[in-house]
Amino acid sequence: MWKKRLLCLTLALCALALTACQQREVFDTLTPDQRAAQEPTAAPAQDLFGSAVVGPQDYDDGSYDPSSEEGGEWEDVSEPVDDAATAAPVIQSEYAGATPVIIDPIDKPTPTPLPTLSFSFVPYEAASLHLTFEGPSGWMVDDTIADTYTLTNPDPSMDYAAFLTVRAVPVNKQYTKTELTKEVKGMLDTLSGGGELTGFSPSNTAERTFLGTTGVYANYKAVVKETGAEIAGRLIVACVDKTLYTLHVSYPRGYTEFYVSNVYDKFRHSVKKN
Repeated sequence: MWKKRLLCLTLALCALALTACQQREVFDTLTPDQRAAQEPTAAPAQDLFGSAVVGPQDYDDGSYDPSSEEGGEWEDVSEPVDDAATAAPVIQSEYAGATPVIIDPIDKPTPTPLPTLSFSFVPYEAASLHLTFEGPSGWMVDDTIADTYTLTNPDPSMDYAAFLTVRAVPVNKQYTKTELTKEVKGMLDTLSGGGELTGFSPSNTAERTFLGTTGVYANYKAVVKETGAEIAGRLIVACVDKTLYTLHVSYPRGYTEFYVSNVYDKFRHSVKKN
């Protein structure tokens, strides 16, 4: 009986040894290509940044549509930034929370914050134009030209004196949208060709309510050749009762949001015909 048990144990050990040898032989006889196929494939390297460049819109190429600024009854405007290279990179979701790579020179100077502006508004009467409106308190009035009324910011601390100019010129018919657009583009051409500005960059035209009717307007930005001051402005034109009304607001470029959302919009919402 003992011999039978010993024989069974010996046979079992032999079977286990044979199985192990067979498994080792199968692995050892794999070809290099087969062995490479069984090895895990490394994940491909992924780009930390997306390919899309997200940044403020600009209108240097003349394609910018100012109607994209409209935020409702009162306007919400952010001035386009010139240097698109300063836009923050788009980080792919798998790297969310990772420290972004610095792409600007570390010694790039930090822009000096602009002083905060605050205007109170008071009524003005442009008698020769038969208009009343609200404008910034304390601005200088020039009504020496019969069809033109101008307010100018007298603040000497600014490198450019902002102004608001409104004109009322009789015409022989009601202007169509096409004719209003032509007027706006003509005003832009006059500004760019006057010799006082350089780097003049206009936007496309768009529509906006002005004096109770549909007006056509456009934005621009430029640099004053003599002083180097960076400026921006907005022109809007409408025709009411065969009178062509134009409004031109110009200001230091860094204050675009303030002037458009306050001075320009305050005039547009408060102006009335007498």
